[in-house]
Amino acid sequence: MVGVDPTPTILYNVGMPREASIQLEAFIDEAIRRCEQARPPYHPIIFKRMRNNYGTLDAIERLVRSGEIQTGFHKLKSMNMLEWTIESAVLKFSGEFGKEIREAAKWRLEQAQRSTKI
Repeated sequence: MVGVDPTPTILYNVGMPREASIQLEAFIDEAIRRCEQARPPYHPIIFKRMRNNYGTLDAIERLVRSGEIQTGFHKLKSMNMLEWTIESAVLKFSGEFGKEIREAAKWRLEQAQRSTKI
């Protein structure tokens, strides 16, 4: 055919999880370790499964984008560990997340700090 580029188009990362930075991965690993070693321990089974299935960035974004506050967030708040939530990770590693996710994470943390119920 005339005028058609015979070079195949390569689509990168289609259906593949995006890669988080080594620092974000280490932060999340440490957060999980601290949760599981706390007394009483908390085991973030659903998050770990999502992380395995979707990758760290996509798992975090799916949970933060959700309209409801997750069980893990409630649990970490009750354990005085808000600094180890995925919302805190979003703000700490803000360059890895879009504006919508950063704003949602910030709002959720602000609500938690204002309220004794959340």
